Amino acid sequence: MIKIAHFGTFDVDNYGDLLFPHIAEFRLPNHDWEHISPTDNITVFKDGKPIISFDKAKNRTYNAVVVGGGNILHLLPNIITVYNNKKGFAYANLWVGAAKIAIKQKIPYLFNAPGISKNFKGYLQKKIATKTFSNSNYVAFREGFSRQIAINIAKVNLNFKNDIAVVPDSAFDIDKLWPLDAKKDSNYITVNLNSRYHSPINDTAKNLDALSEKLKMPIKFIIIGDCHGDRAFTKKVSKLMETKHDILVSDGLKKIAHVIGNGNYFFGSSMHGFITALSYGVPAFLVLRNKPLHKFKGLLELTELKNLVICDSFYVALNSIKEPAILTKNVKLKIESALNRHWENINKIIQNNEKPGFSLYILKFEKLLSLSNKFNRVLNKFKQI
Repeated sequence: MIKIAHFGTFDVDNYGDLLFPHIAEFRLPNHDWEHISPTDNITVFKDGKPIISFDKAKNRTYNAVVVGGGNILHLLPNIITVYNNKKGFAYANLWVGAAKIAIKQKIPYLFNAPGISKNFKGYLQKKIATKTFSNSNYVAFREGFSRQIAINIAKVNLNFKNDIAVVPDSAFDIDKLWPLDAKKDSNYITVNLNSRYHSPINDTAKNLDALSEKLKMPIKFIIIGDCHGDRAFTKKVSKLMETKHDILVSDGLKKIAHVIGNGNYFFGSSMHGFITALSYGVPAFLVLRNKPLHKFKGLLELTELKNLVICDSFYVALNSIKEPAILTKNVKLKIESALNRHWENINKIIQNNEKPGFSLYILKFEKLLSLSNKFNRVLNKFKQI
């Protein structure tokens, strides 16, 4: 059986990231998938797939390497990420380190529609990123912004074996992965909260009360990303609310998906909560007080939705209630067709055992990134003089 090393942040309490192992196994069930993250931490989600740490994986043998999805493509040191208790470059390991494993073992490595979360800065970062993309067997991003970054940093033809693809986020398969038994007559609104987008608390609580009263439905809060402090923030908002609501014990991925799928509306800041709602045909709004990240804009482009479905408060969402995000039948068919082609491409390359390119920038990336960081620290000290 073909053994695939699948890399991503599957070790954090975040609904979206933990969907990808399920979807990969659903799409290519005849392969032996090993899901790899910076750590082997167990998350709150009881139905998350088993994972192993990168340190264990780098000494194992595989037939192919698959990176993503998720917003995981950057080269920042651990000290400014959720892995700040570890030394090194945990995120870089998930794609450049994954490529290094593939090159050493002479097996294909492929990008399963992740996103580039940060612009690459400095000569070495850009060179490492360019070499990692250009020597891969297949590159697909989940939005055009990431694709453009990859093209821009190269400045010359990357000479890919395949074009750089833009495909919908693979989480759009969720309604096929976990179909609803039957659409229940569940008269409630599903909401996810995040302090980045839904502060101040007083305004959010007041607007959610108004939303619940206007729609004559109670609210069910789901905790999508407790790695970002969502649970604590949701509890603070809950204490200030007067209308009927409850906070779901969010300990199951399928459980959260079905709560969204059986609801009458979805409101929140979670991209994968929003994708789940769209997949199940639930009217949805993105509520993002701050300037939306490029991943949201790219999502709207691929789904052919208007920017009006992004609201900067729950109050604005309430006033826009007659124009929610709903996928047209034509768009849904386009997404399904694009994902079918995407997984067919991945499977074909794996089955053919295509070989990756070679680059010393990939093989020596840890030392090069450390050198780059030291240089930047020295440079910053000189600037302060």
